[in-house]
Amino acid sequence: MNHSTEIFKNILIPVDGSSYSLAAVRIAGRLAKIHLSKVTILHVIDIQVEEQLCRFNKEQCESIKINMEEEAQGLVEHMKRELSTLGLEAHTIVIRGTPHEVILDISAQESVDLIVMGKLGRRGIKRILLGSVAERVIEFSRCPVLLVNDHECKQR
Repeated sequence: MNHSTEIFKNILIPVDGSSYSLAAVRIAGRLAKIHLSKVTILHVIDIQVEEQLCRFNKEQCESIKINMEEEAQGLVEHMKRELSTLGLEAHTIVIRGTPHEVILDISAQESVDLIVMGKLGRRGIKRILLGSVAERVIEFSRCPVLLVNDHECKQR
């Protein structure tokens, strides 16, 4: 029997800029240190959100796309720096698409052993109509998914 602690060799952390995402990065960082894991930080630029913003202001659509890309790059770099405080390196990906679909695709392409993501709650009719990214990832993922609340990871 192998007694290695390297259960999770490849961890994917989808981030959206919320406090839940930051908590997920911190928890995933701790796990990555224990398991000597490769870490990938992923941000998906939601094409539906992008399309809606462009629909309201067609003249500035290209500017909107550029701004969303720059914000996304800044976000993943911030999360990467958070992991570097633990002495960890991370690979970052920013991609456009439908968030849950991209997360699942990337997890398969990267042979991910664990997805660590923040919980982002929706209430009322919005939840009924749209569901949540986390729910869809949990439902269709082929690997374990660790869902993190922001209060679970306050700095001590």
